[in-house]
Amino acid sequence: MIWNLLKSDRIRRALYALKYNAIEERPTRRPVYVSTKSEDRELPTEQRRRLISEARDQQRNFSLAGFALRKHLQFVSYYRFSAGTPDREFNKRLERLVALWKAPQNCDASRRRGFDELMTILESHRAIDGDVGVLKRADGRIQLIESDRIATPSDFGADPSWVNGVKIDSDGAARYYSICKRKEYGGFEFERVVDARNFDLPAYLTRADQIRGVSLFAPAVEMVSYLYDGLSYALAKLKLEQILGLKTTLSDGESIVAQYDDQTTDDAESIERKAAETFGSDVMHLALKVGEDAQFMESSNPSQNFQSFCESIIRMIFAALDVPFSFYDGSKTNFYGSEGEFEQYLDSVEKKQAPTVSMLDGWIFDWLLPNWILDGKITLPAGWTLDDLRGDVGWRGSGAPAWRLFRNVKEVQAGISAGLVSPLKVADSYGEDMLRNIDELAQIRRYSAAQDVFVPYGEEQKINNGL
Repeated sequence: MIWNLLKSDRIRRALYALKYNAIEERPTRRPVYVSTKSEDRELPTEQRRRLISEARDQQRNFSLAGFALRKHLQFVSYYRFSAGTPDREFNKRLERLVALWKAPQNCDASRRRGFDELMTILESHRAIDGDVGVLKRADGRIQLIESDRIATPSDFGADPSWVNGVKIDSDGAARYYSICKRKEYGGFEFERVVDARNFDLPAYLTRADQIRGVSLFAPAVEMVSYLYDGLSYALAKLKLEQILGLKTTLSDGESIVAQYDDQTTDDAESIERKAAETFGSDVMHLALKVGEDAQFMESSNPSQNFQSFCESIIRMIFAALDVPFSFYDGSKTNFYGSEGEFEQYLDSVEKKQAPTVSMLDGWIFDWLLPNWILDGKITLPAGWTLDDLRGDVGWRGSGAPAWRLFRNVKEVQAGISAGLVSPLKVADSYGEDMLRNIDELAQIRRYSAAQDVFVPYGEEQKINNGL
């Protein structure tokens, strides 16, 4: 019975009609194009440079784009180093060495920027350009290579293993990078090829086969351009509305400008002169003939619809960076809404920082620390190897702002008291070192006792005061 129904033409046509509407072309939507190219072939070198130039131009000239980027950098570009091994003295020596290396003369190839500023510039390039090269120098310094300088020279031929300046192996792993230098009046020329062991490429990637990153601003570049142009036109229209204008109309050979002249005349020059004497030389005067009329542009400009449309585009711009819109306009949400947005944003920040944290940890264990040990600047505790440090020593992202700890202190104390969380991990998540805080509190207590001054850090204090 069922088989007979399935054989009927009507049933077969109905089953054939079951399909994905997303791929069906209709007059009311744009055609569906099929692309089987990799992301790097979708955006080859010249197109990459055009996209980078447009994004940089918007950051350079449009305050809103710059503000959104700076908010992104405020959270994503800060990294801190901490050593948490059981050997407290070793931790202090290692942290002092890292702090010394972070000075401009020790970490920057140009000797101009400290580590924190370098990380801000690195993240700025990663967000705007899609990726940025980091070259490790033999002298222990690092050099940032801007994204558009990493390109395959034309004289390399059509070697398919070179993808937008990166030579990859059969597994897709980077082997070499081609670095170009800028010409004095624009353009690029080949400079050198560097080994991937001395070069990192922090990038924003969205596909498994992707080699080069793509700007976070890429989906919003067109919207930013429309908004910038629309605001320019709205300001031009507003300016026209503010121009002071005077209209005089002649009727039956007589002028109706008696409000500033008791004697009427139809002489145009006389009208112009008397208008300037009465209202000033900056007035725009229209002397109309009999039967003519003129209307000036006026209205609620910019209109409410235009303002709402601008707000929608601004939301898209902030969404490209995952930045909450409440950072721009807090009046659009309430306290609890902004708190929820902020918590979700911190989660996205942690994921964005993960590739850079991994790169920084590689520097410590595979580059800086071995050299410091060979130079005699630091000695590992007896019986330890570099592998014994992993997990206890390394870089961390910015984490939650420390001021949030004071607002959540009751919940934090309850979680620690119930054994649900370690106070060390809680402190680390807020960018604090609990053991160091306890050492400092003990030092304050000893000093205050010697000075016969009471401080509230006595025996009765709970361990969570060390947070």
